Amino acid sequence: MDGVQRLVARRVEKMLDALAAQVARGRTGEEVPAFNLTLHLAQGIRLSGVLIDYLPREAILLASAKEGLLSRNEAVTYVEFSSIVAVTVESPAVLHQVPFLVRPALNREDLQRHAERLAKGLTEQFWPSESQLGGQVMSFEVDWVELDTEPGRRALEEAMNAVAHALRSIGREQNGRDNIRRIARVKFSKGRQMAATLEGDTGRVSIEPSASVPPAQVFRKGFFAGL
Repeated sequence: MDGVQRLVARRVEKMLDALAAQVARGRTGEEVPAFNLTLHLAQGIRLSGVLIDYLPREAILLASAKEGLLSRNEAVTYVEFSSIVAVTVESPAVLHQVPFLVRPALNREDLQRHAERLAKGLTEQFWPSESQLGGQVMSFEVDWVELDTEPGRRALEEAMNAVAHALRSIGREQNGRDNIRRIARVKFSKGRQMAATLEGDTGRVSIEPSASVPPAQVFRKGFFAGL
């Protein structure tokens, strides 16, 4: 599921337009990924194969591949576009190479506002009538050194979301509110790996933009070890 949340919804024909453009670039010798699709037809039939060609709103050409090699294809299938109700893409990570299908990275100002919303949301969830946690307003703070790049901002956004889930998980456990009350702030900064620790009343989250953001449970364990 890594990175799936970066994808955006598109109409089927527009999504296929974008994929077909990539396939066309591949025919000129450029290295592009193969798009393995399953087409869901109105009659309840499913057809799977590698996208070879697409005529907008008219037809799709799929090839079944043997051992993943199109040079050893066993068959090709021509599909009427009007019969398609949905398309499934296998290994959706390949879609990250198609900008039209990926949500742009938030800029620095957007992320700062996002951090404020997450911290405020945690406060309101566990103490609806209070604006402070343990005498201090919970905050998400960022050290922007080496993080103000597109990969850094993407990783930062995903880490913030995972950390917010981790804190909510702690808050819902026995004595959870008391535990969260001990965390006044969470600081995000560049690190060698994705990890979370708790030092006094400060949660520290290290971010490595080239690494995958771990599940919220990993951050939860890191914080919980310091409670």
